[in-house]
Amino acid sequence: MRKKKRSGNHLHTFFWATGGLVVVGMFLPLLVVFLISFNPGNELVFPPRGISLRWYLNIFRHPVFLTSFQFSVILGALTTLTSLAIGLSGALVLTRRKFRGAQTISAFFLSPLVVPQVVLGMGFLSLFSMLRVYHSIPSLFILHLIITLPYTLRVLIANLSRCPISTEEAAMVLGAGKYRAFAEITLPMIKPGIVASAIFAFVTSFDNFTASQFLIWDRTTLPIEIYAYITKENDPTVAAVSSLLILMTMGLVIVMERWVGLETVTG
Repeated sequence: MRKKKRSGNHLHTFFWATGGLVVVGMFLPLLVVFLISFNPGNELVFPPRGISLRWYLNIFRHPVFLTSFQFSVILGALTTLTSLAIGLSGALVLTRRKFRGAQTISAFFLSPLVVPQVVLGMGFLSLFSMLRVYHSIPSLFILHLIITLPYTLRVLIANLSRCPISTEEAAMVLGAGKYRAFAEITLPMIKPGIVASAIFAFVTSFDNFTASQFLIWDRTTLPIEIYAYITKENDPTVAAVSSLLILMTMGLVIVMERWVGLETVTG
């Protein structure tokens, strides 16, 4: 018994230590970027040799950062709304309708998760070049929709699967119409999934670089603009921009946790 307890304690310690190393490995690079952004010098130096907001102010001296940020926000918002509409419709069909080939259709919609984004970007570049579409907005919108749709569909399917259709049927028996029953019964029950899907879709669209770089013609997104800047300059401005993006992403995660609860979404 003592040997089993000791082995159990050692295993428990091993899991905690491994988990701690994973957490440190995830957050340490972000902390380094955040600290570099306060460096008063002209180089990307760690640890910083002082504290200065110089490079945060320098962001506003480059209008291209602001315009690309606005474009990324608009693109992410449009992609999120469209992805939610298609994802919710698809999730309802796949969870409420029993038909042959449902698993195949579900796997098809989820396939962008396993296809390398370099392949997606190259494929869409060839397709749009053949169609003579040389504008960033429609091409990036379609690409980002394909990339974000698996996330919204997967989360909404998981949430709808936990909502028995009998609740809607009971509401309809009591006199509610089909759409009213869905809006007043099912929709509030899957609100955590909708919020989580929206945040996942927006962050995925906003942060995408690998596939988007193939389809930049007349407009550029913020991640691509950051990459273009760092290839020409070596000052901490990119660290300041990255720090603001990190804070924005953390804020979205905190909002999701406070509003709907992560355990509700993933449980």
